[in-house]
Amino acid sequence: MTSIAVRQFQSESDAIREAPEPVSARIAVLALAAMVLACIGVTAFASVDRVVTSLSGKVVSTQAANVFQALDPSIIKSIDVREGDRVQAGQLLATLDPTFAAADVGQLKMQIAGLDAQIARAEAEQQRKPLVFPDNPGPDLAPYAALQKSLYAQRTAEFAAQIKSYDEKIKQAQATIDKYQGDEARYKEREKISQQIEEMRHSLLKSGAGSLLNLWIASDQRLELLRTMEFGHNSLIEAQHVLSSLMADRDAYVQKWFTDVSQELVTARNARDLAATQLVKATKHQDLVRLTAPEPAVVLSLSKLSVGSVLKEGDPLLTLMPLRAPMEAEVHLSPRDIGFVRAGDHCALKIDAFNFFEHGTAEGQLEWISEGAFTTDDDGKPVDAFYKARVRVDAIHFIGVPDTFRLIPGMTLTADIHVGTRSVLAYLFGGFFRGMGESMREP
Repeated sequence: MTSIAVRQFQSESDAIREAPEPVSARIAVLALAAMVLACIGVTAFASVDRVVTSLSGKVVSTQAANVFQALDPSIIKSIDVREGDRVQAGQLLATLDPTFAAADVGQLKMQIAGLDAQIARAEAEQQRKPLVFPDNPGPDLAPYAALQKSLYAQRTAEFAAQIKSYDEKIKQAQATIDKYQGDEARYKEREKISQQIEEMRHSLLKSGAGSLLNLWIASDQRLELLRTMEFGHNSLIEAQHVLSSLMADRDAYVQKWFTDVSQELVTARNARDLAATQLVKATKHQDLVRLTAPEPAVVLSLSKLSVGSVLKEGDPLLTLMPLRAPMEAEVHLSPRDIGFVRAGDHCALKIDAFNFFEHGTAEGQLEWISEGAFTTDDDGKPVDAFYKARVRVDAIHFIGVPDTFRLIPGMTLTADIHVGTRSVLAYLFGGFFRGMGESMREP
């Protein structure tokens, strides 16, 4: 009662202030506080994707363009395609004048045919076998086969004649040796008889029945016989040396003949191997006078030369871009974003030619990142530092695009690289805390 009586004399504001709190207001405050705490909890535990967006990017081919060049100065005989044409595998693109290439191939074929005939002749001489060529040796081998047959006949005849000459001389020396050996045997028998005659003359002289003159005559005859025997023995030794010399000369001639044949065979085989290697190159060169497409492609560029013009060595005639080569994306990344990017990260590729929200994106995987930063563009102009990365295209999810659409090298794009997740709270307050940490540092 007292408080009620007192309130009758107070102001309306005091009455409101001292009135009991409404239950609905207390519930509203508690609900609001609970909602704030719930939002903080959700932002602390809920996560969002962490994405690094590339500075720029473009579609590139995993296979380099096919550049057709001349191996040496050539005359253009025909150009069968135009810039922008689609060509199939094996389709003729251009033709070069085959005169020089065909001449090289023909010359090397004739050289190989001549060396084959020479090798066959040398092998026949080395093995002492008849020289045999095929019945139909062919137009390249035929003239050389006839020439080598003639040379083989001359050389074998010369060899046989020389060996026969040595054999005749050896037989002559052997006959001389036999003669001297026979004479030596007869001289020995006469020497015995002469010795006996001299002894008999000496006995007769002692008995007084003979004369000293007869003794001297007998001694002189014996000494002359000994001199003749010595001369014959020396002649026998000389004849034996002559025989040994002739046999050595014959063996040396045979050895030298076979050595020369072996050396000629080795030289001819080496020359043939070299010519065969050069023929492979010349044949390849001859094949390259007809320029054909190795695979389905598009004529990317064509040299500004006409039929009959001279194409210099190494100058490109035309360039093809393969149609079936897998495409990749080359993207540039900012140095401030490179810290979390790793090979294998998932990427979403947004082609600038299409609105990704309407037509979708392509998916891929990051393959590699350059080890250093680049400060110049493809034209050599200075730019802000960036890192190169290559993305493999795994899937294309485009909708509402032409049926003939395909990724073409040079298409610009943007790559969103998924590098992980972070909480919503960190996303909301990250900028605030970064600003707080970097603010108020001025000197």
